[in-house]
This record gives sequence, C-alpha cells and structure tokens, in this order.
Amino acid sequence: MREWVEYAVENYKGKNSFGFQLTKDLKERQIDRAIERYARGVQPKEVAAILDTSAFKSGKTGFLLTDRYLYSDKCRDEGPIGLMYLKSVSVKPENNSCCIVTFEDGSTRELDISVFLDVVDVLKLIIEQKDKYEAEEKEREDEGKLEIAAESEAPQDTGITAESEGVNGSGISKAVSGDSLNSEEGINEEKVDGLETSGSFEQPHESGSSEMAIEIVQIEDLDEPEESEEAREMRWLADFIQSEELDWGDDTGVPQASQLEKDWIDETEERRLEASGGQDLTEQEKTAEEEAAEEEAVFEETLKKAEAGDSEAMFRVAELCYEGQHTAKDQKQALRWYREAAKLEYVPAMLQMMRFYEKGELVKQNLKLSMSWVKKAAATGEAEGKYALAEAYIYGSAGKQDVEEGLKLLDEMAAEGDEKASEKAEDIRRKVKRAKERFDAGIRQPSTASGNYEMGLYCQTGDGFYTYPKQAVQYFLKAAEKEHVHAQYQLALAYHTGEGTKKNEDECVKWLQKAAAKSHKEATELLNEIQEKQRLKREKTEFKNHLRQAEKGDAYAQAKVAELYLNGVGVKEDIQKGIEWYEKASETDEGYAARQLAKIYSEGKYVPEDGEKAAYWRMIGGVLDEL
Repeated sequence: MREWVEYAVENYKGKNSFGFQLTKDLKERQIDRAIERYARGVQPKEVAAILDTSAFKSGKTGFLLTDRYLYSDKCRDEGPIGLMYLKSVSVKPENNSCCIVTFEDGSTRELDISVFLDVVDVLKLIIEQKDKYEAEEKEREDEGKLEIAAESEAPQDTGITAESEGVNGSGISKAVSGDSLNSEEGINEEKVDGLETSGSFEQPHESGSSEMAIEIVQIEDLDEPEESEEAREMRWLADFIQSEELDWGDDTGVPQASQLEKDWIDETEERRLEASGGQDLTEQEKTAEEEAAEEEAVFEETLKKAEAGDSEAMFRVAELCYEGQHTAKDQKQALRWYREAAKLEYVPAMLQMMRFYEKGELVKQNLKLSMSWVKKAAATGEAEGKYALAEAYIYGSAGKQDVEEGLKLLDEMAAEGDEKASEKAEDIRRKVKRAKERFDAGIRQPSTASGNYEMGLYCQTGDGFYTYPKQAVQYFLKAAEKEHVHAQYQLALAYHTGEGTKKNEDECVKWLQKAAAKSHKEATELLNEIQEKQRLKREKTEFKNHLRQAEKGDAYAQAKVAELYLNGVGVKEDIQKGIEWYEKASETDEGYAARQLAKIYSEGKYVPEDGEKAAYWRMIGGVLDEL
C-alpha cells in the first residue's frame, strides 16, 4: 500500500512546491509537528508524505499520508480517512474547497481541502493503483483456478518415484532408506496421524528388490530453535496488526479490534509487567523526571535570552508557552512574547500574529490587522515574509484576495534571481488556468428556479482563485423572479453590499420583504435591521431640521427640540438641554412650553420632583395663556 501512496505523490498532475512531499524531502520538525497537531498515534517511520499548508512550513497544518490513512488538521474530530476502502473522490461542484470521498460500502465523507486540489489528485491516483492491483490479483486468481481444474482433469499416476514430493501440501514429508524406489514398488494404504493416503498402491514384490521404509514427520517435530513465549506473543500481535481482515466497524476508517483481542493484548501487557516486577515503570518514571528537569533548564535558559532582548528566543519561548512544552501552557504569555518578537521584526513571529488575527485566535478577529502584519513581514525583505504575503494575496487568507498582486510579487522575486518564486508563479498560473477551465466547464444555463439559484452560488464561490459576483447576481435574479426564497435573500444581500451590482436599498428592502413574507429567518432579521436604521436616520434628519429652525427663534421648533432631547429621539438623550429649550420656547410661545416644564417638575420623570418650580411654571403658563 505504501508503494501506491508514494507512486501517487510522485506522479500527480499538480506536482509543485505547494503540494505533497515524500518523507525523504521533509524536515523532521515538519513531520513531528504534523503528528503532534493532527495525527496523534502515528510513528514518524509510518509517514509516507505530507502536504504542509502552514505559512512557513512548520508542519502544524495540512494533510498527512501513511500507507493506510489520510490525516488532516481539518478532520481531527471525525478521524482519519482509510485508503484501503476508498472507491472514489470528487470535488463538490458548488464548493470546490470541499471534496466528497466514497467508500466501498457506499458511505461517504466530506473533507475540507481549501484550495489544495492536490489532495483530490493524489487520492484519485491511489484509487487507480488500488483498482489496478485488485484487477491483477483477480486475474492471477482466475488463472490459478484454471490450472487447478486442468490438473484435476489429467490422468492420475499412482506410482511413486524417487523424485516424488511430500505426501501432501500440509507440511508432511517422507524419508526413504535403502535403494531408490522403482515403478514396480508400491505403498499399502495406511493412516498417519489422522491423515489417510488415498487409493491403493499394493503391487507384488519381485525377489531381490530392496525394501522401502517410509517415515512420516510433522513440521513441529523438526529440530528448530525454540521460540520464547514473549517472541510468540509479539509475533501474534504483529500478524494481527498487519492483517487486512480486521473489522473496520464504522465509516471513519479507524480499525476496530474485537473485545477478545483487546483483552488478550491487555493481559499480555499485564503479564509482562508482573514478570519484570514493575522495573520498567520505575525506570520510565526516572527517565521522565530527568527529561522534565532537562526541559525546565532549557526553558529557563531560553527565557533569560528572551528577557535580554533576543527576538529568536522570544519566539521560542512563545511557542513553548503556547504548546505547553517544557513549561505550563500559558497562551496569554505566548501572545505577549509573540508580539514582542514581532515588534523586533522577527518574521516568524510577525506571521504568527498574522494568523492569530486572521483566525481570531487569542485576539479578536481583525483581517485588516492580519494583512498589516503580513505586509510588515514582507517589508523586512526576507523571502519568508514575501512568500507569505504572496500566498495571502493569492488565496485571500488575510481577508483580501488579489491573485494578480500575489503573482506580481512572485514575479518580482523571480526577477531578483529567486528560482523558487519563479516555479511558484508558474505553478499558480497553471492552477488558475486549470481551475478556470474546470469552472467554465461547469457553467450551465438552467431553466428551473433551483438550477439558477445553484448556479448563482457556484459563481459566488468561484474557482478558488476568482469569484464571479456579476454572473451570480444574474442567476439569483432569474431564480428570485420565479419566487425562489433563498435566491430572493441572496439578491437582496447583493443590493445591500453592492457585490456584483450597485447598492440599492429600495431593491434590497423589496426582495427582503418578499423573502420575509415566506418566513425566511435571515431575511426577516436583515429587514428589521435595515428598517430600524431607516427609522433612526429619519429621526436624525427630523432633529436637525427642527434644530435649524429653533436656532432662528421658532418657538414651535424650540419646543420640539426640547422634546427630542428629553426622549433621545434623533439625538443622544440630554435632560438639561431639553429643559433649556423649553425655557427658551416659554419666552415666546403661548404657554405650552411653560406648562410642559410644570409637568416635568411635578411628575419627577426626568428630574426629581420640585413643587415650587412646578407651581412657578404653572403660573407662568397661566399668565401667558391670558396674554
């Protein structure tokens, strides 16, 4: 199986520096990090290849292939994908960042491949090799059956000559003493250890013929080295693990041993520990204590360097705190040291800050800051930072996708003599072309509402490098006009954001109302939000208009401004300003503003009750009414 995996990696069409690499071409650090992050339980020697998707090839994210499984940092909870039972793999037409793997039993799983279509290519090649092998095996099996059938139809020769082989194929052999047997000698039918010779070989003996002595010997009676109990147990366990007849149980691809086999393994381990008197455990504890002491010393030494201003040491301390290695896990301290190292323009730390802001890990998600950090890393002039910025542009990992800008950056690096950048640029252009061809081949002209809606989503998602928002709006409009509720919502979103068309709030509200009438939850929520904003906007406009007139001495406008201030309509609530505007209005109006002030002081709603002031303003209001 490992040969199939290695063959697939070496021969897949999209072979490039962004794709799978065989173990021999990887750094030990990449393999160890990959195992630690998303392939726990795998031994380094089992790793056949890795697709490292991390920004600076740390191995922390990506895909890992052994001879039997595909591991991914995106499917740690669901478990690895078993390669032995794969039947097919295909990219989802509406979302080419996701693929569907189908197993021989008909079950399926979805795998997030992001933009790394290399995964699909490699899995397809593995399936081809597997199918080819199984076809060859079947062909050999059929040929073997034909040979057996031909032998069974051939006439039987009952004579036994000196060249005759063993009595049967089960390991029973014969020893012949005396002269060689000739064709006239025979063997009487006899039973040996429960095995019966077939047919009768009895023949008359001629005088002077040598006698034949036949001895039946079992394999276990042969003189072979004695196998120890422990060796026999370990050989059984190895045969069990290697066996392809395990019960695979579920569709996660993880082999499931029977309870009897689990109990046998546990019992074997217990007997081994009892026989050793627990010495292994004691030695392990001693070793663990020694290792812990060494790790603590290493951490303390690195921490001293970091505190002295060594940016590389700062980054190392940050990683140790983040992962909980050689010290207690402390992500706050990790973030602090990452930030300190990044401020000193240590590129790996700057890129780590970029990822934190991109994913919202340890900090609040902020794609602008994410892009800012990767730009700063590129500005240092180091290739690692430039590659990260190019990749961020090409794949939109920091929130802004600009394939042309990413390719331009790679071309500039290539012009400076960076061959790797030239290869990457060439490979990206090849991928873009292939993705575009695949996308164009999928474009259809459906006649149904659902078909137009699906095509709208297809254009909205794009080919992995470019999206097609204008075409998406056209498809959504066709579906929305045919009363497709989800298309109506997507069309409203386009008018709301201006993606693929001009912003148009009236059109947005129109289509949201249609979708909300069909109980579309998201459409209803967005409609309420927009209508609330429209209300606030109207109120702000109303306040500004009244304030303009109030400042010119209009008593009605002054009273209205006072009311708006008191209730916080169109402006921030301000009780004092509200009272002041009522007082101004009371100087010129016919008593309304004074009576409102009397009411305010008597009710105690806006200010504490004040009977004297209430009486005063009632008097002023009454006097003004008489004028």
